[in-house]
Amino acid sequence: MAFRPSKRSSRTIEPLEINIFPMMNLMVVLVPLLLSTATAVKMGVIELNLPQAHGGQTSGNVLPKEAQRSLDLTVTITDAGFFVSSSQAVLRTEKTEGPTVEKLSDGDFDFAKLSEILLKVKKKIINTPLDTKRIIIQAEPDIDYQTLVSTMDASRAVKVEANYFELFPQVSISAGVI
Repeated sequence: MAFRPSKRSSRTIEPLEINIFPMMNLMVVLVPLLLSTATAVKMGVIELNLPQAHGGQTSGNVLPKEAQRSLDLTVTITDAGFFVSSSQAVLRTEKTEGPTVEKLSDGDFDFAKLSEILLKVKKKIINTPLDTKRIIIQAEPDIDYQTLVSTMDASRAVKVEANYFELFPQVSISAGVI
């Protein structure tokens, strides 16, 4: 018996075109999705002040960053008023108890008095190696946002007569007072 080829094999096969539109649609959706959800890796830098190596020349009396004295001037906003303090002590007025700057009689904060006190502090430390640009502002949790912003403005600059004086332009916000 002879093998006879079937009719199927005698047909010509037409080349098929690949439909790439569904794949393109998938890429159009996936690429922006992946780009938007990608997290940027943040590199952390730890500042180290290593001890001087022996045998080398040292440059004068340069202290490492940890040994330098810093002012760490802080303004704490409470319901009673402003407490001005530094790493050395709390600044007091004539009274020994209570805030450095009390609230006004109508219950508002006295931002002008705060600026005056910060100007006095700035004048005392201007020729010292202490940090004369930074200030830290703390606030109790129930202090409103506008009071915080006004305190920041009063800490940055003060207008005396017709001149503006820079006080502490680098303002940092600290966690709330416990």
